[in-house]
Amino acid sequence: MKNIILMLGCFLIMGVSSNNVKAQAAAPKKEAKALVCKVKISFGSPGTGIDGKVYDQIKALIAEKKLKHSEKRMGREGETEICLPLTELKKTKKADFIEQLKKIASSGQLVSVSTD
Repeated sequence: MKNIILMLGCFLIMGVSSNNVKAQAAAPKKEAKALVCKVKISFGSPGTGIDGKVYDQIKALIAEKKLKHSEKRMGREGETEICLPLTELKKTKKADFIEQLKKIASSGQLVSVSTD
């Protein structure tokens, strides 16, 4: 009888400790610092998806300048928000770049550029 109680106690302790290990493994990791948006480009959808042509032009411009950015997808139709801190550009270059973005965005449908 003592052996049965001892074995049940061991199984109980092993079960509790394995659950504890699983809980620690499932704990969320520290998230990377979020980028501070100097410029935010938002792509809306009129019910048929975002303006893919303008999206591709803006992504190409960002890649050409090799700028840090983050992208957040929202909605079911591809609504997207691109955040650019623009830390790589000097003041005059920032203004020129923002004007380029606004020019491209104005040719699109439901594309907006906002600055901080």
